[in-house]
Amino acid sequence: MKKIKKRRKKGIFILFLALFIAIFTALYSFSNKMLIGIGEASYQGVLSTASYYAIEKSLTKNFNYDKLYTVHKNNDNEISMITADAYKFNSLTTTLANHVGEYLTNYINSGVDVPLGVFTGIKLLQGFGKPIKMKLIAINSVKCDVVSKFESAGVNQTRHTLYLNVTPDISVVTRVSTKNVSDKITVMLYDNLIIGKVPEVYLSGTVFSAQKLY
Repeated sequence: MKKIKKRRKKGIFILFLALFIAIFTALYSFSNKMLIGIGEASYQGVLSTASYYAIEKSLTKNFNYDKLYTVHKNNDNEISMITADAYKFNSLTTTLANHVGEYLTNYINSGVDVPLGVFTGIKLLQGFGKPIKMKLIAINSVKCDVVSKFESAGVNQTRHTLYLNVTPDISVVTRVSTKNVSDKITVMLYDNLIIGKVPEVYLSGTVFSAQKLY
């Protein structure tokens, strides 16, 4: 009888231990997923701000529209050629990528607010508790594309727009897992109206790119 009781107690102990380990593992896994979600949402929320920060810092007098493009006309005042200053465009995209990276790096180094309730692994409690700062994000690279587009804007008028595409490659990192996240945001840089018909060869537009690695 004693042996049976001992076996029964041992079996109950093992059962509770296994149940405890299962619950702990599940809550730890849920907590990790919440951390990943918080890191990803935090990054997506700051990407737009980083892009506008880069534009504000980059669009100086050296990079205004007239310095980037030159419209050439013939004797009949018709557009014969539109030339882009490739050197200035390459400098602009590099400057934009550097400033986006600068903003994101400063943001990442300051950490992300994580409520203590997240560490319970219980979704209903994830918003409760005092927030603590955690470094959940690592930046891998920032790619900036400046896209030039021409389109008809009426009789003898052409609209020329320049768009900035910002594509950072980041990782949300916790102690047990890493999730790579690549997102893109598009922001208008310039919107210019050209009087005269633009030659068809320019209507397809051009793209200038730069990438900063970390």
